[in-house]
Amino acid sequence: MRDLFIYHPGTGTVIGLDDVVFLCDSQYIEDDILDCMTNGGTVREYHHKGYRLDNYNMTNLFYGE
Repeated sequence: MRDLFIYHPGTGTVIGLDDVVFLCDSQYIEDDILDCMTNGGTVREYHHKGYRLDNYNMTNLFYGE
């Protein structure tokens, strides 16, 4: 299995997919979460809505392994 990560070139932020990471559609999350995403801060765990991204699922998606 590969060690995949998310990289943001503007800030240099790297998030490994061995961390708990979610892909969220802004259509389905509350306005206070969108505000948090744009202005910084944290999102409470019970607000997480989306698809869990991890090395296993993303490796299968991109590489068919």
